[in-house]
Amino acid sequence: MKNKGKIILVLLFSALTLTGCDGAPFNSEDFISRISFNVWDFLAVFLAFIVLLLAAFYLGYKPIKKFIKDRGDYVEGKIKAAESREEKSRTLVSEAEKNVAESKKSAVLIVEKAQEDANKQKEAIIAQAKEEAKQEKEKAKQEIAQEIEASKDEIHREIVSVALDASEKILNREVKEDDNKRLVEDFVKDLEKEDK
Repeated sequence: MKNKGKIILVLLFSALTLTGCDGAPFNSEDFISRISFNVWDFLAVFLAFIVLLLAAFYLGYKPIKKFIKDRGDYVEGKIKAAESREEKSRTLVSEAEKNVAESKKSAVLIVEKAQEDANKQKEAIIAQAKEEAKQEKEKAKQEIAQEIEASKDEIHREIVSVALDASEKILNREVKEDDNKRLVEDFVKDLEKEDK
């Protein structure tokens, strides 16, 4: 509304300050004739003003308004697209953070499982080594027992041999096999009693 009032004042002022037909400024009589109200002049100026307003409206206002609206729609579309991209990027960032957290948990679980498996293998190896050592010890005990028995048998034969030789010398005759067995058995029994 302020712009329309300014336009009307400018048009009136320009109409008042117009030069006369001969190009010279008008004088006081012309001024009074120009100030006086003439209906036809008013209607002509008013119609020119209306035509000017319509021309300005259709040629200027509507295209400018359409341009401003299109520009606003374009900017609004860009803002919505940027908001959409920002939301997507936030979603991707949160998913990436979740994936990283899950990866860390998986890595911790893998490390813990590897440590647990290593401990189990260590315990299994230690148990196996203990079992092998126990078996070796038992085997060594058995071999020692066998060696002791073999030594006893060897000593027994030596003693029998020595006893036979001694009995032959004492008796000055050859001892028969039955007598020999009986003497050896008695001697071995005596030795066993002494060992116990």
